[in-house]
Amino acid sequence: MKYNLHGSLIVYFSLILFTIVAVNFTHAALIDLDTVEVLYLFDEGKGEVAVDNSPNGRDGAITGAKYTEGVFGTGLEYDGVDDNLVVTGYAGIGGAEPRTVLFWFKSSGTRDHSLVKWGTNTTSKKYYVRTHPSGDKCFLRIEVSGGQNYGNDDICDGEWHHCALVFPDGADSVKDHDLYVDGVLQDKVGNDVAMDTDGDIQEINIGARLTGHKFLFGYLDELAIFSTDLDVDQINALREDGLQTAASVDPQAKLATSWARIKRY
Repeated sequence: MKYNLHGSLIVYFSLILFTIVAVNFTHAALIDLDTVEVLYLFDEGKGEVAVDNSPNGRDGAITGAKYTEGVFGTGLEYDGVDDNLVVTGYAGIGGAEPRTVLFWFKSSGTRDHSLVKWGTNTTSKKYYVRTHPSGDKCFLRIEVSGGQNYGNDDICDGEWHHCALVFPDGADSVKDHDLYVDGVLQDKVGNDVAMDTDGDIQEINIGARLTGHKFLFGYLDELAIFSTDLDVDQINALREDGLQTAASVDPQAKLATSWARIKRY
């Protein structure tokens, strides 16, 4: 009996492909697309528009930031001087409503990088994601005026880090946030203040400084905002598979991504 190596390889890779696609669909089922407020893949590769891949069509206006290699496809490089991205016509999630903000970040500059912000700069009304510098390190931080919550893992070491900030349903203060770096839950350090985010006045800015702080200096990729509190399994699915794969409802996109993985490995 002849051993058909070609046929066996086809069967082998078909099984791998089926397994990966099945896993991806399982991950996709974890994400309710109705809760996706903004989803940027930053894979346009050129131009001054970041296409929103959520159902809402909230494209972002890029000022200065340049496309470069990212974690998945291309991402954005910020010069730390005046680069920004504005989510046109969208002022974010308000009050004490649940939310999740996640993104990939890389920088070797230890500074208070401004990452994502909306709301007004008054007590409880501001919603400001930035880094918290300490010595030669900096940590993921969420703050409102008068209150803050920051972690303990260095994200300014020149490596890519996946950052996620979760404000749970039923929570009411800034230290109720759960912060994750590379899927690891962070310590909660800071001064607690009630949450009452202004979701009407200030369009979301990604990279621009708030008074007294600095513009983002480094790289961003795959940023999304959800109007729900994702759990750690959902966060890790998005971190491991990428936003397009884990949140896509297009089977062809999943198939292409999965087949690309097989070829890469």
